[in-house]
Amino acid sequence: MTAGYRIPITAITVFGASSLLALSVGIVLYLGFNQVAESTRQLWADRGKTLIDAMELTLDERLKPIANQARWVSGDVKDLQDLSSFDDYIFGSLAATPQVAGVALITADGKGRRWHRDERVAITGDWSQKPWFQDYLNQVKAAASSAWREPIFTDTVGSSTLLHDIPLRNADGEFIGIFAQIVTVRELSALLARNHADTGVTPFVLYNREYVLAHPGIISGSELQPLPHLDELGDLVLERIWSPDEEASFISAALEDTEASGIFWGDDFYLYLYRDIERYGPAPWTIGVYLNTTLHSGDQRRNILRSLAAGLSILLIGIIASIIVGRQVSRPIKEIVSAANTVDAGDLDSVEPLNGSYIRELDDASRAFNNMVKGLRERQVIRDTLGRFVPEKVASSLLAGGGAIPVQQTEATILFCDIESFTRLTEVLGPVKIVDVLNAYFSAMVEILEQKGGVVTQFQGDAIMATFNVPIADDNHARNAVHAALEMLNTVANNEYEGEKLNIRIGINTGRVVAGAIGARGRLNYTVHGDAVNLAARLEALNKEYGTRLMISESSAASIDEVELSRIGEATVRGQTRSINLYTIDTPTTKT
Repeated sequence: MTAGYRIPITAITVFGASSLLALSVGIVLYLGFNQVAESTRQLWADRGKTLIDAMELTLDERLKPIANQARWVSGDVKDLQDLSSFDDYIFGSLAATPQVAGVALITADGKGRRWHRDERVAITGDWSQKPWFQDYLNQVKAAASSAWREPIFTDTVGSSTLLHDIPLRNADGEFIGIFAQIVTVRELSALLARNHADTGVTPFVLYNREYVLAHPGIISGSELQPLPHLDELGDLVLERIWSPDEEASFISAALEDTEASGIFWGDDFYLYLYRDIERYGPAPWTIGVYLNTTLHSGDQRRNILRSLAAGLSILLIGIIASIIVGRQVSRPIKEIVSAANTVDAGDLDSVEPLNGSYIRELDDASRAFNNMVKGLRERQVIRDTLGRFVPEKVASSLLAGGGAIPVQQTEATILFCDIESFTRLTEVLGPVKIVDVLNAYFSAMVEILEQKGGVVTQFQGDAIMATFNVPIADDNHARNAVHAALEMLNTVANNEYEGEKLNIRIGINTGRVVAGAIGARGRLNYTVHGDAVNLAARLEALNKEYGTRLMISESSAASIDEVELSRIGEATVRGQTRSINLYTIDTPTTKT
């Protein structure tokens, strides 16, 4: 079955090898990119956790001493009758906690005294009439331990502050007052800015997820709003933390207690890493950082680009190598195909021996093809040589049948042809000349007979015997035999052979014959036998009696309807029980 569309082997080898190489390179690049992505993810996760852990540790180191000091003071102070007596004591405590901007002792009836680090002064005051005091007093009185309160604006330090307090009780456990400490928001912001100055990230602390508690660009709040809102700080990136473009799940998966998200800003991607803590006030704190990953991903991008460039280079080299290898593989195959087409055209002499190949199978194919061509050439020589001594079609049948031709019994038309006055001609011309004349004459006659489907089975002196329908089947054998005879007569009448004019007589008969190779074991001759053969020879001889050139039996005439036949009589033929009708056709005469 022949396909309508055929793919060249070069395309298969090049495409196949290139596809496999591209697949391999693609898998390697994919795995490499995945590894880079995984490394990047793990890098950001580790870095994020480290940064957040460091921020939390920094805040704890800054704020826990305040709570410790509060507990120490609460255990040491049992009487608030004379607040001024605590001046040296308080200034000493401030020395131990440099992060504290101010301290206050407040009695249960609202009297108080404040100590400020910067001015190193103590100020006495009365807060009993403040509208907020009673609620604040009740909150502290009800507390069992120290606590951080909501950020407040403190006018004495002119800054938003964090307030930490602890209830004071006397030896009998009765509530006697409050010990309060404040830490400025600016101080926390400056601390975070210093600690992360060289990290390339922006640290922040949010209060209740809405207000900015600490930030390198923090500004002091007002009394009405001690902390700036996210959209008031002026940090446009931080402002979008709660409306990200996407969750950074590729990092969050590697984090345990830290969240991640990100936004796109032009060509940059900002990554947020943050964590909520709930130990520094009534509302949670969100501590975190954000960074421009584009600025921090230069090395990764360069590595990816280098990997991609290397992969594409390998792929290009592989494709070029595939083309070269494909051509080397396809070249001997194309040579075999070209040589096979030449063999198919019958031009064995033009087939050059195929070159060998380093590829074993192709080398074997080339050797086998060369051997085949050698065998065909030998077969052709045998056939050509055999065809000189036996009819070509008989030679073909012999070769096709492995040297044997099966005996046939079938209907055939036999044509006998003889040269008129051949004996006299031989005496006149001599043996050498007569052979030349016969060879020229036989060549012309055989060509006509074979063109009409006849097979010359015998040359006997000047006589030719040809058969139609054996050994080559021919449904129109009688008609073809008559047409061959007419052309033979016409050719002889209009040509000379080695300078000699000839006249011939032909007899044609159709009947049952036995055809086959007959002779000795080592030497056979293909011929036909039967009464039909004898009758054809007899008809050729009857031309002398009737003065004709072509004599046709009635069995042959019955198959001929396209030419006009003339009945010239009947004759009794030896071996026949009845007489037969004889026919002829007007034939050309030899021109003189």
